[in-house]
Amino acid sequence: TMMNGRSVRSVLIRGNRNGNGHTEERIPTTIQFDESSGDYRCLCNCFHVKTGAMIIGCIEALMILFYFIHSLFIYFQHDYRVQQKSGVKTDYVFPCFVAEMVGLGVATIAVILLFIGITRNKAMLVVPHIVVQCIAILCFFLLLIDGIVAFSTDSAVFYRLLNAAAFREHPNRSTVALDTGTLVHIYAMLVIYAISLILECWWVVVIYNCNRYLDERSSYMQYCLAFSTPMKTLSAR
Repeated sequence: TMMNGRSVRSVLIRGNRNGNGHTEERIPTTIQFDESSGDYRCLCNCFHVKTGAMIIGCIEALMILFYFIHSLFIYFQHDYRVQQKSGVKTDYVFPCFVAEMVGLGVATIAVILLFIGITRNKAMLVVPHIVVQCIAILCFFLLLIDGIVAFSTDSAVFYRLLNAAAFREHPNRSTVALDTGTLVHIYAMLVIYAISLILECWWVVVIYNCNRYLDERSSYMQYCLAFSTPMKTLSAR
């Protein structure tokens, strides 16, 4: 296993054969594991990657709560009775609501696993969060593309898929003319989507480095257990 350019071997190093034809075994030299290394710093070099990952997890939890409340607001603001009276048969509100709830549920599980992985120093529990982050980056990117198409075509379908604001579409038209308040709401949500995209692109690197740190820390601890090497540089993080 490679750690900061240094190779940690968890097996005995085979030496030269002696005169009897037997292979001599010797203990490898002590490997230093420096937690204060700059490789384990993040967020403009202000925090250790574990601390930074915890901060990111807390911010993401707040983001999940925000998107959850916003999605509920959009869903309950939609008047199905008006939709039925106007003759609009296609319903994009409920499927979008369900899709967002599923996504937020998966994101919540990933954040919980991230917290558990950090507190218990389990690198594998951080991996699901990285996967979900990559999916979130793709989703935010597609939402921005959807928003551009919606503003360019005034298509009711793309506005519905954007799930940024509640509105009423005409039953005989595929396009919609939104009022100023609704447009401002949609513009604001697009800005939030763009900010979320930028943050997730930044944070996924931090979480990846945290995963690498936990993996290298685990390798070092296994090395110490195998060769009874004092863990002088390993703190109780």
